[in-house]
Amino acid sequence: MAQHSRPGLADEVSEKETRQITRTSVYLKPGEKRKSKKMLAERRADEKAEVSVLDRAVEVIGGKDEAMRWMGTPVRALDYATPVSLLGDRKGREAILTVLGRLEHGVM
Repeated sequence: MAQHSRPGLADEVSEKETRQITRTSVYLKPGEKRKSKKMLAERRADEKAEVSVLDRAVEVIGGKDEAMRWMGTPVRALDYATPVSLLGDRKGREAILTVLGRLEHGVM
């Protein structure tokens, strides 16, 4: 049986009631489940994309500390936005990668 923070709670709530409460609290309608799974998949893809941008920044700039400092510095080519502020959006990530490509090839 699960541990409870309050002594005697196990006596007040049976295991069957606990399972029923848990099932009810996480129940989603079929359409909501699909939406939830889709949103979770999209969020995971976004997180992977964010990590790949950060990895690319480390690769181009030369070190993790320097890359993280650059990510927090306003960049003229990004209309003075900080790269980290643009990570949450696909277009923002593309803009960061474009700037990193320019930096790598000495265009900036």
